[in-house]
Amino acid sequence: MTQKFSHDSYVRSVLKDPARTAELLRLASRKNSNLAQFLATVNLDTLQEISEAFSDTATHGDGDLAFTVKLESDEPKQAELLVGIIEEHKSYPETGIIPQLVKYWFQIMFRNQKNIPTVAIVLYNGKDPFRIEKEVMYPNYPEYYHKIGLPFLLEVVDVSEIFEDFEIPLISPKIALALVALKYVFNGEKLKKHLKPAMAGLKSLPREEAEELLSQTFVYLKKWFKGDAKEQFKMDFKKCSEVYGYKSIAEVEEEELEAKIKDTKLEMVDAMFTNTKLTDEEIAVISGFTVDDIQKHRAQR
Repeated sequence: MTQKFSHDSYVRSVLKDPARTAELLRLASRKNSNLAQFLATVNLDTLQEISEAFSDTATHGDGDLAFTVKLESDEPKQAELLVGIIEEHKSYPETGIIPQLVKYWFQIMFRNQKNIPTVAIVLYNGKDPFRIEKEVMYPNYPEYYHKIGLPFLLEVVDVSEIFEDFEIPLISPKIALALVALKYVFNGEKLKKHLKPAMAGLKSLPREEAEELLSQTFVYLKKWFKGDAKEQFKMDFKKCSEVYGYKSIAEVEEEELEAKIKDTKLEMVDAMFTNTKLTDEEIAVISGFTVDDIQKHRAQR
């Protein structure tokens, strides 16, 4: 199925690359002393994503990322020790985040990474303040149980505090555009103001790579505007992107529509698999897919 670009999936598409996550952590640590203290203990050049194969889809959402990183040390034995990082994104304060993160930690780190020490980092871009340092694991239990601590260190990184607007040209292109999108997704006027300088850096990327990120950013952002605001956003985005000769917004929307149509048709195929005795050849005629496509989709179920 085609990926749907919500907050989580957009963040994942940008930060899946360890180098970009490393850059984000370095930027955020400038104003987050706890994060700076953590980064001083590790070598971010050794950051590696933990494959999705290590996770259980029942407890590992679309937006979650996990990494390992080695300690920064001159002692060979200590330098080989691993630390785990769980990277989670939130766009609104969520009361159930602690048990959610504990499940991720247990599945990703405890069961599959030999119980290495872990830091959970929540990247937050919501409108309201989000402070969860005082939360406890068992708030519904008597106070005695509140002393039971988390099995990991927890840091909240607020996107609004990561960078100043004048720094946009100094940040790598993909991180700059993603941070502007996340920081101003709920503020159309500021998004309009800072979108162009964020896009300017994309000129240094290969055209195909720049177009892919622009398409993902456009699809992500337009979901959060309604009515006249959505039309204004589309015009602003079009002006910014066409300055650099990138793929037109009309093409992006056409591709998005085609993807949605394909998803709908595949859902229909799934229903025919389950509820009818039609042959693959008959399903192909009805759906418009080739027989090979139908057989491949059946095999993937």
